[in-house]
Amino acid sequence: MRTFDDVDGKIIDALRKDGRVSYRDLAAQVGISNVAVRDRINKLHKEGYIKGFFALIDAKTAGMTVSVLFYITTAPAEISSVANELAKCEEVTRIYEEAGASELIVHALFAELQDMQNFIEDTLYKTKGISKVSSSLILKRYKYDPSMTV
Repeated sequence: MRTFDDVDGKIIDALRKDGRVSYRDLAAQVGISNVAVRDRINKLHKEGYIKGFFALIDAKTAGMTVSVLFYITTAPAEISSVANELAKCEEVTRIYEEAGASELIVHALFAELQDMQNFIEDTLYKTKGISKVSSSLILKRYKYDPSMTV
């Protein structure tokens, strides 16, 4: 694997701000040729620095106005199977495992509160391995950067 340098960092910073920036504009920003930009982006993608390219959808505009965090307790041996089962749900956008506890933090989006209630009753309460569910309705988001993932 080659060395990640300052130019790669500038390319990634520019792509985080605008994933649709042209090679020409990006080349002008970082001071290399269009071809060199394209080659570096391809290498950064191949080496795993860039995980992919996607359209960022505004959930509220798409009708998904209810944003919820679920705190889900499982038996230690069940945490992976529960996470994998919940990952199949289209409402679920993110799943995190907490350190030191058999607990998952799950973010999900719904069109209406009734949809959230149905998800709790029909999915969470019926998923094998879940022993406790609590939730928090998200009222307002102050910062969100989807361009960086762990």
